[in-house]
Amino acid sequence: MDEYAFRMLTIHEEPDCGNAPRKLILRNLVVALATQDSEYVDSLLSDDVVWDLVGGQVLMGRDAIREWITSQGPVDAVTFGTFLTHGRGAGVDGSLDLADGPRSRFCHVLRFAGAARTAKVIGVNSYIIRAT
Repeated sequence: MDEYAFRMLTIHEEPDCGNAPRKLILRNLVVALATQDSEYVDSLLSDDVVWDLVGGQVLMGRDAIREWITSQGPVDAVTFGTFLTHGRGAGVDGSLDLADGPRSRFCHVLRFAGAARTAKVIGVNSYIIRAT
């Protein structure tokens, strides 16, 4: 196992009422990205998912997304900001404290195939700003 597998992740978040099931999906998605858990992320995605890293590249399909996730550096802490869910859409923003020093801000906007809890993610727009 590599060094990253033993890292601890600190999570900062406000208490939640638990009435919006998609909030948990959003939360777990961000944590999975931070811990490079590509299997969990993959379980949420449709086969033909498109993930737009706005201002960067567009990832087409699960294999490209899995590769991107595993290429990201280690994260020490996640701080959640706002969760928004409605119908087929959902979004989350916050910040990441990267192990190599800088803080990164993110906003992920997801589109689901339907409004059901089990609907797969068909598209993501990610806005990521890395401090320098």
